[in-house]
Amino acid sequence: MNENDAEVVALARGLSADLAEYATAANASGEPGPSLPPEDDRLAQFDDRVLDVDLRAATRTRFVAEHYADAVEAGVKALCECIRGRTGRSEDGDALMTVVFSPNAPLLRINRGKSKSDESEQRGHMFLCQGIIGAWRNPRAHTLIDDSPERALMMLSTIDELIRVTKAATRTRKKRP
Repeated sequence: MNENDAEVVALARGLSADLAEYATAANASGEPGPSLPPEDDRLAQFDDRVLDVDLRAATRTRFVAEHYADAVEAGVKALCECIRGRTGRSEDGDALMTVVFSPNAPLLRINRGKSKSDESEQRGHMFLCQGIIGAWRNPRAHTLIDDSPERALMMLSTIDELIRVTKAATRTRKKRP
């Protein structure tokens, strides 16, 4: 694959993700199927488990359209945007999580940082965020994944909790301009 082909593939993936927000799910024959009705139990579970306003805005329409893997990918991106927004940093992935949550000199401190237990919790949050990037976002960004609604809900509720902790964290240094 040459450089132009790679650019076309990246553009197509981006457009696909953007269009998923407005698309309806397809049934087995490939014809458009209905999106989840408002009384659908999965939608009620989504509304019960995904509480963060920004995460909900990034993922709900994808989930309703039954684009579960796309909803998860968008959810991880929302986590990264939340972290960037709190810190003004521009890094992504592991680099972002390391610079922001490192127990040695975090930009966002999730606790008082006074004990070994606090340090362990800080490091654990950093590793969880790094793991979410590697295990959930990256595979969905590079291959087609068919997540079940239950698996997607589990992932989105985990991301919701990470966003909650991140938003409650104390900024330790000035935000980058």
